[in-house]
Amino acid sequence: MLSKNSPMFKSWNVIYPVFIYFVVTNLFMSLFTMFAVFLGADPKEQYMMLQTATVAVTIPFIARYYQKDKAEPTVFWEHMNLELEKKTPVQKTVNGVLMFLSGAVLGPALNNILMLTSVEEVSEGFQEINRYFFAGGILFELLGACLLTPFLEELLYRSVVYGRLCDMMILDNEKKTERGRKRERQSRMIAMVISALLFGVLHMNLVQFIYAGILGLLFAWFMEKAGHFYGAFLAHMGANLISVLRAETELFTWMKPGSTAFYTATAVFFAAGVFFIAVIEFSSRQKKIK
Repeated sequence: MLSKNSPMFKSWNVIYPVFIYFVVTNLFMSLFTMFAVFLGADPKEQYMMLQTATVAVTIPFIARYYQKDKAEPTVFWEHMNLELEKKTPVQKTVNGVLMFLSGAVLGPALNNILMLTSVEEVSEGFQEINRYFFAGGILFELLGACLLTPFLEELLYRSVVYGRLCDMMILDNEKKTERGRKRERQSRMIAMVISALLFGVLHMNLVQFIYAGILGLLFAWFMEKAGHFYGAFLAHMGANLISVLRAETELFTWMKPGSTAFYTATAVFFAAGVFFIAVIEFSSRQKKIK
């Protein structure tokens, strides 16, 4: 029997919630699709409705791992709880707003940059997913893609996967030495990168690997700064919301690829995102100084 402290057990502890996630989502998506066909509906045209229902029934399965991890006195959750306790309700609100805005501007900025490359053209998987993603009506896109999916994915990839990676990689620092703190910060950065790469890879196509990988790194950093996954969730929600509004409304028709407005908006969005991140970091450093 493997020891709980063995590298193999710890690695499996990180991976198996993702495995459960894929088993549950594929199972329920198949069941809902068969039910839709039985009722005479076209599953492709109702994709977001089926996806929203699938995500809704999957959340309780992943929430169990999140609740279990929070109940245990792990290094990661002790650190998270300390970060959260440092913040007043006003600071939490301001952080949440800034993180939401960061996702809302950096998401389209990154999308625009990818449009300037040939990545979207060579990624057949992305083109297929994109067709399905915007099928089923804006109501289910807002409910599923902008609310439930970000909640589920942040619960899984940041709260469970990233948290367990940190616990696996961070060595004990009971004496609170400076060398130990430095080693802990490095371990957290490595865990951020690994969780972001996993988040990107599991989107199953090149475009979303790049997009989700970069944003996944940002979401993990937001979780660290917030002391809770609400920061990552709000940023994810902001990025997805702008994508839906851009596809389903005329709010962004002025931002045509290749136009002056397109390049200007990309630069402004990126600069605004950097500014919001700098404010969050400055606020965090100020609290530590005090």
